[in-house]
Amino acid sequence: MKKRKSNSKNKGFLQKYKGAKTKGNIANTGLKTVVDLVVGAAVGAGISASSGRAALPIGILLIAGSHYFDEDTGILRIAGAATIAYGIAKAVENKNIADANSVEGITLAGETSKAKTRLSNFKDEILTAFYLDKVFKKKEDSEDLVIDTNEGIGAIDLSSLDVFEQNNNNEAIQFELDNNELPEVSDEFEIESEDFSFAMIDEDPDLTTI
Repeated sequence: MKKRKSNSKNKGFLQKYKGAKTKGNIANTGLKTVVDLVVGAAVGAGISASSGRAALPIGILLIAGSHYFDEDTGILRIAGAATIAYGIAKAVENKNIADANSVEGITLAGETSKAKTRLSNFKDEILTAFYLDKVFKKKEDSEDLVIDTNEGIGAIDLSSLDVFEQNNNNEAIQFELDNNELPEVSDEFEIESEDFSFAMIDEDPDLTTI
């Protein structure tokens, strides 16, 4: 009984939606425009992003299914057209993503990785297209700060910290000099010059052979 009631409610809502007249009616025109935009165009583009290079046949099936089942709202046709349009626009990018992960072969993990990459790009694109990127800023964009010791962090000047850094370097150098002295040479290692001295020229050369 509950299933029948829910089905009847859904059918009743669908019939009301189909029967809503839009000519001269701003409320019904706005409602159907939003439904076409969100459920048709956005969802169709999302289907295309998740399916990748299979977007074209899926879009064709959606359009054909809308005609075959005599779907009066036209949402399936809009979704199918959006799926094909987004697939055409992203054909080169989808091919590059597939080629980049081709070493993984045709595996479930590989296809999941490709789908995640495409859907991540689609999320950024949909936010930008609907001008929501300024509202939902990325967390890392709001938290990351660019550090520059010359110009500082934002409005904080860090140039004065260079003095402390130079002092630390000087103390480190002095520490190395104090703890790495050359060992003193004891007397027992002193080399007697006489032991190694020798005459380069004989004092009394023999001149008889001349």
